[in-house]
Amino acid sequence: MIATMYKRRERLAVLLLGIIFLVTATYLIIDTPTTTNEWLEAGSLLLPFSFLIIVAVMSRYKYQKVKEVDIPLSERTIEDIDHVVVKKDATFITQLLVFEQTGCFMGTYRLTSLSWWHYPIVIFMSSFLMFLPFNVSYFSHQGEKLFSFKRRGIKKTVLDVYDQNDNFIGQYEQEDFKSLVKIKGKLLDRNSQLILPVKASASTGDFDIRDKAGHRWAYFYDGRFPHEYTEVFNEIDNDIVEMSDYISREKKILLLAMIGHMFLVRSK
Repeated sequence: MIATMYKRRERLAVLLLGIIFLVTATYLIIDTPTTTNEWLEAGSLLLPFSFLIIVAVMSRYKYQKVKEVDIPLSERTIEDIDHVVVKKDATFITQLLVFEQTGCFMGTYRLTSLSWWHYPIVIFMSSFLMFLPFNVSYFSHQGEKLFSFKRRGIKKTVLDVYDQNDNFIGQYEQEDFKSLVKIKGKLLDRNSQLILPVKASASTGDFDIRDKAGHRWAYFYDGRFPHEYTEVFNEIDNDIVEMSDYISREKKILLLAMIGHMFLVRSK
């Protein structure tokens, strides 16, 4: 699973290198630089080349390192989850791979519905998802759908959350334009009653979500966990979210829907 992700990153970087090379070559043929300044300006086109070469080489290195590593499958249920490691997969249409910190694969957040004319926008920048209507389902490593959510709204995000039988169980609402510093939202039950207020950093996505009694439901601090738990997670950019294992299944699903949405629309 991880090896396949790195392999896709390498192929994507090579594909983009090819596209940029063709565009650059065409530009130089049509408008060949004649002065030193013009050649220096044309040389600036080497910057994306350098970046993509680094991505391709690093992805190749990581692929070679983990291709023989066995990725175990998680035996935890949703009720048992007390943390998740979230990795953005290297696909044109963003999806999230979810693991335990020990490296056990748990499941995938996958876009299941998006208007055809939205695809070019999302391929260009996944963060534009925060403005578009879409459906996402979370599938276990066995391919079983465990829950889903639908995003709607323009001035604010509304996630309608459903269980594995497509029964409505609650909502997550988020004010998208009221603050550039703090993301403010709330989890609601199926009767639109407040369960939990949510605040997160708009720049990093950091959050420490607690109920009125001070009990922590979920915690994420960007960049705090450069731990080498296994042969798989030896990078410095592992996004590990701590979660309470003392809340009900429905509330855990609502929390996982909110977390999935936050990471899907991140520009990072």
